[in-house]
Amino acid sequence: MPITNQEQDTKDLFHRFLREVVNPGAPERMEEFVAPEYIDHSSDAHGPSGYRDNHLKILAAFPDFHVEIEHLIAEGDTLAFHLTYSGTHSGEFRSIPATLKKVSWTAMQFRRVENGKFVESWGVSDTDGLLELLRVESSE
Repeated sequence: MPITNQEQDTKDLFHRFLREVVNPGAPERMEEFVAPEYIDHSSDAHGPSGYRDNHLKILAAFPDFHVEIEHLIAEGDTLAFHLTYSGTHSGEFRSIPATLKKVSWTAMQFRRVENGKFVESWGVSDTDGLLELLRVESSE
């Protein structure tokens, strides 16, 4: 089945978001991509400021935070994706002091788009695996 214009636009939006905001660490541009009514059903992030605050916490712990797309599927106004996150643990993360180790973990998410902005998301990240890795690294 061929991809629709809406689906291609939705995928392009996500690629731009990673390329222009997430990977270069430019959270000040969240408003360009995240709608005021944005809700992350997997966290307490609401609106661009909530998304930005969560991203700033990640950047404080992993200043070189980077996201790679493993799979990206669009259907209508919704994206489904599998990502690999990576970064060097250079700052405290959830009470774990910096280990200076390069780590990676995965996430999967659904994200809905309206009027060219993200409005809703549902996701899961292997945070438990990340925390276990950081605890092991910090005790060595």
